[in-house]
Amino acid sequence: MDLVGTPSSANKDKGWPFGNDASPIVNNFLKYGYVFFLMLQFILALGNRPKGSRLAYTLSFIYFSIVQCYILVLSFYLVKNAFTGGTLDFDMSKGIGAFLSSFFSSSGAGIVLIALVSTYGIYFIASFLYMDPWHMFTSSWAYFGGMTCSINILMVYAFCNWHDVSWGTKGSDKSEALPEAKTAKDDGKSNFIEEVDKPQADIDSQFEATVKRALAPFVEPEEQDEKSMDDSYKAFRTNLVLLWIFSNLLVTLCITATGIDRFCLTNTSTTRTSNYFSAILWTTAGLSIFRFIGSLWFLGKSGILCCVSRR
Repeated sequence: MDLVGTPSSANKDKGWPFGNDASPIVNNFLKYGYVFFLMLQFILALGNRPKGSRLAYTLSFIYFSIVQCYILVLSFYLVKNAFTGGTLDFDMSKGIGAFLSSFFSSSGAGIVLIALVSTYGIYFIASFLYMDPWHMFTSSWAYFGGMTCSINILMVYAFCNWHDVSWGTKGSDKSEALPEAKTAKDDGKSNFIEEVDKPQADIDSQFEATVKRALAPFVEPEEQDEKSMDDSYKAFRTNLVLLWIFSNLLVTLCITATGIDRFCLTNTSTTRTSNYFSAILWTTAGLSIFRFIGSLWFLGKSGILCCVSRR
């Protein structure tokens, strides 16, 4: 958002898509809403069933999908400007060597383009190589639009419900799937009461036991301080979620806070943020290229074995 929407030297002081004044404001509101809905996921996941919070989860899915689609539009705009000589600083007038030099030396746009091509572009290339590209035109938009939903909603719900060991039972925990004893009510109209005659000795012994129990002093039962298995599961869940949240907050503080240089770092927050996202994008690109090489190896091996195998 900041690379395209905030006017700076990286985009030649042109904010897009709402102009230099409105684009940073819209982007900030989207960021605040992103943080709000992310916090909402923790509140919903701790003790609420998805069926009982349909409206909140539906709004969360819609908002995260809108933000993801907005990011995709900004990414495509970035790609368009990179190759049309728009707002980016890539040099395409002095040959391929100068272009590659300016592309890989770019502090933000070049790395973003590399990550985009190595993720979305490789999906299309691999689909055409495997002769099955139709899902990229029919259902890939739903996958790309819902990527943030799987990260922000499903992952938070999974972490906050780590103690629930019924996941994966596929309905075996339901009553109709378990053996049970069934009792049938007799609808006959011949109801009667049977009185059983007891010996006087049995009546006296029961009366004596009742009187002794009534006259005995009250003894307060001992409280069981031992943790149950369910308490252990919930305690582990709580510690795991706390560790996950505070570790992410610590990383965010070290990257974005302007005053953290007094403690352990010496660069400004802008430089740290740029270096962090550069490392993330390069890692994403490297993993995508590694998977693409693996798919090419499998395709080549399968083709060679298919050609030399005996019918």
